[in-house]
Parts: sequence; structure tokens; C-alpha cells
Amino acid sequence: MVSQARQQCTDSVTHFAEIINAQQSEGQLLYVGIAGDPPGGEYTPLFPKYTVETFDADPAWGPDIVGDITGCDLPSKAYDIILCVQVIEHVPNLWDIPKEVERLIKPGGWLIIDCPWEYPYHAEPPSFGDYWRVSKDGFSELFKNTDFEVVEIQQKNHNTSCLFRRKV
Repeated sequence: MVSQARQQCTDSVTHFAEIINAQQSEGQLLYVGIAGDPPGGEYTPLFPKYTVETFDADPAWGPDIVGDITGCDLPSKAYDIILCVQVIEHVPNLWDIPKEVERLIKPGGWLIIDCPWEYPYHAEPPSFGDYWRVSKDGFSELFKNTDFEVVEIQQKNHNTSCLFRRKV
């Protein structure tokens, strides 16, 4: 199951990267949740012309920026893309994420966000717990009062993956 979920996530992020790169091929990317990824982030090769900053709540993972994605001191409208993959389930107050990423993304910018759906418990104390599973309906509800438009939501057996675009 874990390998299927990982593959579904990779397939979705790759598909979303193709959509984004067809419309915009460079800019600033914030890679949220570096825990366990290779240096620079697992999916950053999909965005070769972007300047990438990694971001995590735990300095032990070696991110460029240490902070909380529900409220941080990064500048507003600084990023063209925020990639928040396999993170939201580890955030206790996940309902604060939409407003913060909305603040951080430039008008016309992109958000790739997902959550495992059918997946084993995978907390890594003391860095993070494992709190939520979010369906396509849940993501639509989370982002309904924001400036984001749904580009695509994929609800698969093991993963819910979303591509949002901030209105211009």
C-alpha cells in the first residue's frame, strides 16, 4: 500500500508540474515539508528553472527556512509555486494553511497540495504527529473562502492531490 500511495503522489505531482511548466517555467518555489526528502526536495527536479527554498517546522531536517506553514514571517506574495506534498496530515491546525499559503503565493501563482487518503499511521516524534486524512471534498471546503481556483483535484485510492491557482 505504501509504495502504491507514493506512486500515486508522484504521478499527480508530475502531472501538475507539466501543467504549470507549460504556462510558466521559472520563478520562486517554496518546498514545504522537507522531512525525509533528498536535499532540495524530492520533486524539485520537476521544476528545473525555479529557485527553490525548502521549509520545515523542524530544523533537524535541514530546511533552508524553519517555520510553521500555518503562520510564518516570510514575505507576502513571494512565491510562484508552493509545493506542500505529504505535509497537511502532520499539521494539527490544518485549517490555517489555506490563508497562509494564499498570503505567500503571488497572484496567478500555483499550489500543489496533497494528503494520503488510505495510508498507515506515520508520525515521526518529536518532529510531527499524524492527524488527518483529507478527501477531495475536504480540500474544496478548506479552500472555498480563499482566492484560489481549483485547477484539478485527483482523488485516488491512496491519495488526494490538488492543483490550485491563485486568482490574478
